[in-house]
Formats: sequence, structure tokens, C-alpha cells
Amino acid sequence: MDSDDEIDSRDSQQSSDAEGGDPSPFSEEEYGLDETLQPFNSNTPSILQPNRKPFAEDCKTYDIVPLVAAIHACHIHSLDATKNMRWVFTGGEDGFIRKYDFFSSMGGKTLLTQNQKHTQVESVQKAGVILSYWENEEIPISLPATDKPEKPDGIAEDDATQNVQEPPLPDLKMSPAHSLAVQSEAVWLLSGLESGAINLFTVRHEEGRCHHVMRQHKSPVSVLKITNDEMGFVSGSWDKSVLHWDLNTGQVVREYSGHMFEESDNTIIHSADILLTTSIDGNCLVWDKRSGNLIPRKLPLPEKTPPWLVGVPMAIKFTVGDVMEPWNSWLVDEWDFASGKHIRSFKMPSNSGPVSCVASMPNGRHIVCASTDNIRLWNVSNDESDATRSIVPFLIVPGHHGGTISQILIDPNCRYMITTSGNRGWEGLTTETALFYEIIPIMK
Repeated sequence: MDSDDEIDSRDSQQSSDAEGGDPSPFSEEEYGLDETLQPFNSNTPSILQPNRKPFAEDCKTYDIVPLVAAIHACHIHSLDATKNMRWVFTGGEDGFIRKYDFFSSMGGKTLLTQNQKHTQVESVQKAGVILSYWENEEIPISLPATDKPEKPDGIAEDDATQNVQEPPLPDLKMSPAHSLAVQSEAVWLLSGLESGAINLFTVRHEEGRCHHVMRQHKSPVSVLKITNDEMGFVSGSWDKSVLHWDLNTGQVVREYSGHMFEESDNTIIHSADILLTTSIDGNCLVWDKRSGNLIPRKLPLPEKTPPWLVGVPMAIKFTVGDVMEPWNSWLVDEWDFASGKHIRSFKMPSNSGPVSCVASMPNGRHIVCASTDNIRLWNVSNDESDATRSIVPFLIVPGHHGGTISQILIDPNCRYMITTSGNRGWEGLTTETALFYEIIPIMK
């Protein structure tokens, strides 16, 4: 007769074999993490090259389906992920930085509760798998000094120190994570604070420990972008300044002056020589970092366009999302980057609400526009023979409704998309949700 322990072990082995025969479509092996996620060392390339399948860039359109909802209890101001999309980081208004396991979320078995599914579309059944979280704290320049205890007569110094109770350390203030930027292999992470400081955390080792604080800005840091060589980063703040930092020294190496209002976004082109910055007042400035001349090239706003600029995604052409006043039309303006000329504007439906975020797809034909009511996949192709063109030039991407989209992240391989809802410290409502999407290219 077999013992109960032997029967239990045999049953568990059979169940594990059965599970192993049905691999998840979102497994790490399918995505190639065994090759891309390696221990960080001097021989490991710091930037992972995109490994897109050919049809991702040549397809006619995309089918974008939401599958996972990561519920937060606050506005989600910032979002970033590793290059291989294994870990996703969000920064909330509550002052916490959250770390999610992307593939465990997409292919896992953690389901939303009935109340959570009530506000989601039918395809969203799974909940985000959170791995850890830590506080985004305001580290003071120097902690208040405490007087050393005096040594009473006739008592040894060690005994006197043990008998005197040291005062507790002051509680650190938690700051909303207005911006995040993570290293490609999640060795370290940057977060922008409300005071204008920038915290440098380690992630792989001593997770959540702040090793250095960079101080120069005087107002909340709204934008953080790491340079392509990962030896520096660019920060933008509400104090109207744009700074280029050296991560080896923690010092500012260059300052870009020219904005008169809060910095809303910046983009570093893949050549690493061109920097695009935008501000709320509508200014869009192009900087050539190779030149010693600090005078930027300005892209003027089109006529009848209110000055309210929120994004600068890069595609084959330069696309800028404009947030209009409530009594005007909602537009997305398209620019030719080389000539600096305005090409055309895409008008949203009058009841769509302001455009809060824009992202471009790799086929050069589509852009993703986020409004208050929905997220739209716009066909911006000029090819009249395109069979996918219709009277309505956009498709509704299901999932989002009724809130301001703070960030849209499309992974380098164009397989997945993540959206977060929050007002980034400005104005707007939120759904308090981060949605994980699967992108399926359609060839016909």
C-alpha cells in the first residue's frame, strides 16, 4: 500500500506535468526573456534592440485588446517598464511606487473580483500581479543633528550610551511620483518628487533603497527620460527648466532654457542628438545637443489652436497632441520634423473630451489618441488606395472610458500596450486603473 505522502506527491507531479504541457501565450519563453534578461555586467548591452516581427511594421492595422486591469486607489501619474516588459512600474498620487510582473499578469490566474469587473469591458478578466511597492519619500538635505549623551561620573561610556534613549528619526514626507524612468534591465530607477528633487533607487538589489538625491529643480519634476546610452537623463519641471544630468557624477551638465510655463513632455530621438520639449503654453522646441548654440528651433502653433500642449511622440513624422479648451474642437496636429511645417490636424468628435496623450505605432500609418471618453486608433495614412481606410478614420480601442489618460506605453517589439489614468497633478478625473493590452497586427 502506498502511503498518503507518496500519493500526494504523485498527484502533484501529475498536475505539474499537465500544466507544463499547456504553456501560456504570454510566457517568458515565448517573449524570449531567456535571451534578453541576463545579469547586468559590463559585457551586457545596456539597450536591448527591438525584436519586432516583420508584420508589426508592415501590417495594415492593429487589433488592440485589453486583458488585465491593475486597480489603484489613486491617480496614476507616471509609468515605465523594462525593455523586455518583464516588470512594470507605476507612480501614484499616494506617494507609492508599485512594481508589477507583466507576464504573470497577462498569463496568470489572478482574476478580478465581481465588483472590479463591473466597470471593465468583457475581455478584462485578470488582475495585475503586484510584486512589491515602496515609498517615494522626500529625503531632507541633512537630518537634524542630535546631541550625544553625556557620560555621568563613575559610569562607563558604553553603559551610559545604552541607558540613554536616542530620539526617533523624523517621519519623511511622501511625495506623489510625478515621473518615473527605469533602466532597461531594472538595475536602478529614477523618480520625480513634488519638491523638485529626483530620487535614485536600486531595484534589482536592495529594492526601494534611495542611494542618491539630485537637487536642482524648484517645483515638481513632471518628466524624466533616460538617454540612449543610459549614462545620463533629461528632466523637466514645473519651474520651466529642462536639465541634462550626468549619472556618473549626479551633476547637471547642460541646461535648456526657453520655456515660459510648466514642462509637459520631452522626447529623445534615437540618434541621441535631438531633444524635443513641450510646455503647457503650447511651445514645442527642438534642440540639437551637438551644437553649442542654446537657441532652439520652435515649431509654431497652427492658427486657432489654443496653447495647451501635452505630448511629443515620435513617428516617421512628428505628431503632437493638443488639448483644446472645452468650447473648441479637440485636435491632434501633425508636423513634418525635417521641415518644421504643420501638415494637418485630426479632429476628434465634439463630445470626446480633451486629448491627454498620444502615441505612434511602428507601421507609420496609425497613432493612438487618448481622450476622456475613449482611446482611438487613428489611420493617418495618405494612401487613398489603402483598403483599411473608411469614412470614420479611427477605431475605438476598448477598455478606457471616463477619465484622463496620463501615460501610454507601447513596448519596443509592439506586442503590448499599457495605459494609466491620472491627471499628472493638473486637472481631470481618473479611473484609478492601469490597463494591459495585447497588440495583434492585421495584415489584410
